[in-house]
Amino acid sequence: MEWDRPGGKVLKLRMILIWLRHKQEYTVLVTNVPRRVLTARQVGEVNRLRWQIELVFKEWKSYANLHAFTSAKTPLVEGLIWASLCAAALKRTLAHASQCAGQGIAISTRIVAMCGAYILYNLLRSMLHGFHRLELILHRIVAYLRENAARAHPQRDRRCGRMRFGLEYVGVKP
Repeated sequence: MEWDRPGGKVLKLRMILIWLRHKQEYTVLVTNVPRRVLTARQVGEVNRLRWQIELVFKEWKSYANLHAFTSAKTPLVEGLIWASLCAAALKRTLAHASQCAGQGIAISTRIVAMCGAYILYNLLRSMLHGFHRLELILHRIVAYLRENAARAHPQRDRRCGRMRFGLEYVGVKP
């Protein structure tokens, strides 16, 4: 599709239809990337990877309590937002560390985000007391996450999910 724009410019867009077998319907994508750069299939794959970024934002909104601030004081709200994002980053780091130490277990970052209050309490308590027994607490967190936060369908993810593009879980052997 092409549209004339002010200043003699032309906007060129491609519309791509991708059949979703599991939903028995098409999804429509529109891009300005020419065919010579990305095929329709590649545009679809890039869109699926982009969706992972959307999931991070959803995780932050759902599990970082970014919606729960009830203060009119801007510096306080900003501080709470940064603290929430730091906690989200810490939970994600613990998820990946657990995966690396997990003997082949793929860890769900969503599940780790949901159990943040449980896993962060002892960690923060240790930090407030001069990192007392920090190594033991980290080992317990990793063991807890390996037991309780494993991805439900890692083989399916490799076959038709987010890992089908050749990405690998951090620290997990294929």
